[in-house]
Amino acid sequence: MRSIVSVALATTALASLVRAQLPQPYCTAGVSSNFCTPSIDANTPPNTANTAGCVITVSGVPGLRQGLVFYGIDNSGFTPSLWGGALGGSFLCVKPPVVRFGPPQSSGGMAGTCSGAYVIDWDAFQNANPTALGNPWGAGDKVFAQSWYRDPPATKASNLSNALELTVTPPLPVPCVTTLPGMVVIPAGSFNMGSAAPNTPPYFNLTMQQPVHSVTISYCFWMGATEVTQAQYASLMGSNPSFFPGPNNPVDSVSWFNAQAYCAALTAQQWALGNVPAGYQYRLPTEAEWEYACRAGTTTEFNVGASLICAQANFSYSHHSNSSCHSDTTVPVAQYAPNAWGLYDMHGNLSELCLDSYSGYGGSAVTDPFVTGSPERVIRGGSLIRYSDMCRSASRGSYNSSGAASNIGFRVVLGPILVP
Repeated sequence: MRSIVSVALATTALASLVRAQLPQPYCTAGVSSNFCTPSIDANTPPNTANTAGCVITVSGVPGLRQGLVFYGIDNSGFTPSLWGGALGGSFLCVKPPVVRFGPPQSSGGMAGTCSGAYVIDWDAFQNANPTALGNPWGAGDKVFAQSWYRDPPATKASNLSNALELTVTPPLPVPCVTTLPGMVVIPAGSFNMGSAAPNTPPYFNLTMQQPVHSVTISYCFWMGATEVTQAQYASLMGSNPSFFPGPNNPVDSVSWFNAQAYCAALTAQQWALGNVPAGYQYRLPTEAEWEYACRAGTTTEFNVGASLICAQANFSYSHHSNSSCHSDTTVPVAQYAPNAWGLYDMHGNLSELCLDSYSGYGGSAVTDPFVTGSPERVIRGGSLIRYSDMCRSASRGSYNSSGAASNIGFRVVLGPILVP
């Protein structure tokens, strides 16, 4: 139960950060002479490339009234001021200087009703006006928008809506294209999953790694170049459960639920910063994603070839050199050479949790396999306490979702949303 609660707490802890990036209505809307109360909002924050699809809408405007939407970029020290008098009770909520989003337009709708609206395409306006106030935009810049409309019986023959605060975000990452710090782009593709090696030295292959079968990953995704470090985990979760201390060592002694909580918190944080594409999330890799990325196009038992020796990874014993590797602790990530796709420590250091429940293989070709339904989760990659045969690309094991061990950690992917 504590593990499940930790997922909720991790998500809730960053909820305010997420909300802060969303369009924030503020100030009090005036009531028009025919008792309409216009309200301004936006479907999404704008981004620095003016590609977010940001649309600002003022709804509830009196029908067939001329009006416009304007914005400013600095509300520091500004106190809203009453607009013209008591009738309507609207306030100017945006500090000058301000810029209009184009000339006045009709609200449409029907006269005498509150069916009118003004619709502003942020991207189109900014792209057409590259020297307008605030342009070019930087991530984190603020925009304060409000609407004015004609209201002849009012004191100034006009009234104002409430106002809207927008935070400019970076453009969303583009799958297969955008480079993200600490992450590696993994292309879509196919590979043979599992191993046909014999159950004899040096591979000791088991039936759980069989039969070899064709797997297609139909989408690209990002994968952490390294296992999640203790510094990364502590900075987001506020604690470090690791048995082997070291800020750049991989975080260990985490359960599958702990890893899920970290991924949820990371998704919330990075989504708020505009770094998560629509339909994607930070999560654990599926077992198929893990082996595909580990192999990086290789077909040998290890991504470094047919053998694994002590100089190539942090593990306990090499059957290929018949030597002990004297591993009694984890080591900082990225101490050994990466695989062909730039991923470190896919063999050794810590065994890595996967999103899937454990299940046996079938022999048929499959696309995007993902197993759910059991608390036994797949672990991959071997660890500091394992012999070379258990560090193979195809080697697999399982561990209970709520359990934690000093030889188990995880890495993240940024991939299509999956629900375990």
